Amino acid sequence: MSQDPLHLLCIEPHFPGRLGAVADWLVRRRGYRCRFYCNGAEAQEHWPPSVGNGLDLIFFNVGGVAREQTVPWTRQLERGLCYAYGCWEVLEARRPRPVDVVLARSAGLGSSLFASVHLPGVPVVNFFDYFIHPHANDLADEAGLDTPPAYFQWRRASNAMDLLDLENIALAWTPTEWQRRLFPAEYRDGFVVLYDGVNTRRFERRPGSPRTVAGRAIPAETRIVSFVARSLDRLRGFERFVDLANRLLSARADVLCIVVGDPIVQRGLDVQFYRQDYPAHIQGQTPWVDPGRVWFLGAVQQEVVAEVLVASDLHVYPSRPYPISRSLLEAMSAGCTVLAWDTDPVREFLVQDQTGLLVKPNNLDAAEQQALAVLTDPVAYYPLGQAAAARVREQYAQDITLSALATHLGRLVERGG
Repeated sequence: MSQDPLHLLCIEPHFPGRLGAVADWLVRRRGYRCRFYCNGAEAQEHWPPSVGNGLDLIFFNVGGVAREQTVPWTRQLERGLCYAYGCWEVLEARRPRPVDVVLARSAGLGSSLFASVHLPGVPVVNFFDYFIHPHANDLADEAGLDTPPAYFQWRRASNAMDLLDLENIALAWTPTEWQRRLFPAEYRDGFVVLYDGVNTRRFERRPGSPRTVAGRAIPAETRIVSFVARSLDRLRGFERFVDLANRLLSARADVLCIVVGDPIVQRGLDVQFYRQDYPAHIQGQTPWVDPGRVWFLGAVQQEVVAEVLVASDLHVYPSRPYPISRSLLEAMSAGCTVLAWDTDPVREFLVQDQTGLLVKPNNLDAAEQQALAVLTDPVAYYPLGQAAAARVREQYAQDITLSALATHLGRLVERGG
């Protein structure tokens, strides 16, 4: 079997994205050399430490329809091809060598589609997030009669680039069994199901330590209720959290709600609020009972996310059926008592009364009752958090999952893709 270190070429439209932490671990822990091709990147304070120390960033440009923030559904495939061609142009100009394996995430943009043209014989591994069904999951079940017909037409056509990728790669990779089952039956057996890992060291809880979040000390008697998401949108159930949080704020004077996430909706699946300030809209309809006991931290670095989760007495995860947010695994890793809305993707990680608490969607009374029970006696629920943290350490820690990924990559290289 091929031994580490390998020469890795990563492709993802936005850095660090989903693969940045994967590449960082492989560089730091296995000595890989990585060239990471991307079209854009977050601010440098969000970059992993291996950038410039084994992980090199290379940017590719896109033209035409790919430059537009939003495009008509009839041009989605064209947009993906623009990304793939833009990446190919830079590959052709730079001609990186050596490359043992390509690790890519199209995110519906197919950026690795032409990599094999430049690198024939080099195996391509693609990370797949989500296969969209026309009338199921995410927000589709709740689409009303006023939803434009084009929305459902887009949903039927939106997987075209992922299907092209599935036909042109050596290995398909997805984080959960639920995500694998979304894909057409003829492709499912070819998937490796492997979560891309949690940095469990970052989320270690130390009972009895003073609680500080973003530089602010929190009294020991305060009950912290947390919500964490990339963006505060309907997909992750932000309005559900607001409804529950207002009830908790009314019921207990010692409750403090801490919210982490970008207020601007970033997912096009929510056509009604895409690129809008969703929390502002919700607050216009449902004002906070006590705004002084609600902290909005915005999009923050992982160290602050860790502070929030380690300090939490109750973490609320009211997401619609959609790929599991990393924040859920991080909350489990931090030993939080997690209250989640009961959906198929959630049940892959949380077991009622063993590693978390589940409530049926739209049963706000049950959610309130369960949340108040936790806040009344947090210590009684610590075993749930401890069991959740143990499960993450044993099954979903980076050192476990990314070691398994490295094994898959080595086998692919050994047999030539």
